[in-house]
Amino acid sequence: MEALIYGYVRDDLADGCSEELESAMTSLAQSAGFCFAATFHESTPGDGTAFAELTAELKRADAHHVVVPSLDHLAGQTIPRDILIAKLAHEAAAQVWAVDH
Repeated sequence: MEALIYGYVRDDLADGCSEELESAMTSLAQSAGFCFAATFHESTPGDGTAFAELTAELKRADAHHVVVPSLDHLAGQTIPRDILIAKLAHEAAAQVWAVDH
């Protein structure tokens, strides 16, 4: 069984290209041998609700992988990017994958 991977997108950075970004994340996931489960969309900049839901889902599903279009999608929140990445690692033992390195 393939390991699950979840997507995370900040809609304010998607520039109306959410479908293309999700397609790129799905392609990366498949090429890395993951089963792409779902994408969490942060619709309000700085809100963090979708990030919290993502973290809870990772723990619920015992999943340990997150894919983002770029690491910028983990920046610009009220919490700095490095802390968000560390939070995913600490709370869900999750590794972050980025389509655009």
